[in-house]
Amino acid sequence: MDLDQIRAAIRPRTPWEGVDLGFALARHWFLPLWGLWWLTALPLALVAGVWLRGRPDLWMLLLWWFKPLFEALPLLWLSRALFGAPPPLGLGPRGWWLAVRGLVGPAQVRGLLPYLLWRRLAPSRSLDLPVSLLEGLRGRGLGERRRVLHGGDGTGAWLTLICVHLEMILALGAILALYVLIPAELPRLDLEAALFEPGSWAYWVACLLTLAGMSILAPCYLAAGFALYLTRRTQLEAWDLELVFRRAAAALPGLGFGLALTLGLSSVPGPVLAAGMPDADEARALIAEVLAGPDFGRTEEVLGWAYVGDLGERADPAPSDWLVGLADWIGAAAGTIRWGLALAAATAVALLAYRILRDLPTGGWARLRPRRRDPDPQSLGSAAPAAPLPPDIPAAVR
Repeated sequence: MDLDQIRAAIRPRTPWEGVDLGFALARHWFLPLWGLWWLTALPLALVAGVWLRGRPDLWMLLLWWFKPLFEALPLLWLSRALFGAPPPLGLGPRGWWLAVRGLVGPAQVRGLLPYLLWRRLAPSRSLDLPVSLLEGLRGRGLGERRRVLHGGDGTGAWLTLICVHLEMILALGAILALYVLIPAELPRLDLEAALFEPGSWAYWVACLLTLAGMSILAPCYLAAGFALYLTRRTQLEAWDLELVFRRAAAALPGLGFGLALTLGLSSVPGPVLAAGMPDADEARALIAEVLAGPDFGRTEEVLGWAYVGDLGERADPAPSDWLVGLADWIGAAAGTIRWGLALAAATAVALLAYRILRDLPTGGWARLRPRRRDPDPQSLGSAAPAAPLPPDIPAAVR
């Protein structure tokens, strides 16, 4: 990466500022990125559509799984375009083929395979994919590099989660718009079939709209991940300071500066020059003092288990006084504790039996309770005898 040719401002950014830079890049180069995405996705979509013409759900699942394959080519083109060397596009099929050949090599193919297999569901794919495709690392070095670039920050995973929701919003919004805007007199999209009936033509329409939503958001997602990757490298490698030093060096007249330095050093007496140069021990101490300052890196304390070999027999550490006293008290009160536990268990069993017998609908506890006789209706209210009923009760009620 030639930092002198970069077409974006290099400065320290927060991770979310890097994501915002990526969305700006996607808006600037949307058409090339979108076209390169379809250059990979369209052939696979056509072949899979013929193969799975009766199963649009499996067709959609297959295209969703191969999303990292569709993102590789636009990402590689963006990495060249941002540093001033984009492969030419728009020259017909031959020009596109030459651009693809200039971008994709064996290293990129090997770096992409894990994201189509066991790393497909990695939540931070947007940040990890540039590492695998652009840096060419493998094995433990690749894992360490990913860990350093993540830096304990989950912005890459949050970016994936947000973009997944945006894709769903685009797809469902397009389906609902197609359903609402068609008048009732014309053949309309069956909303229930579009969402829950894979064998219907409406489901195919929903899948096509979902693929369109994926394609629209794909440039934003991959550009945001690449900008987040550049942001982390700027933080770790101080690209902004490197650019400042490069511009300062380019502004100095090299030959005149070297000649003046040579003449200046030649005019300094030998003993004075020798007195100003520290010896090896002083230089090491000076370097150690500078490196110990707060401006150089950071120090991390990492705790973990490590096998150090057989240590032989070791004397057990003496227990604390309060622990010995607690053990003595438990031993002295063992009998009391045992009887207390037995009493608590008996009480719990009795309460359980009482609840069981009480809740039985017939028998059980109901038989043990005395029967209550219903009161005599004539004894309620007044002691006078009840009036006789009329011969025609309905007429009396009316």
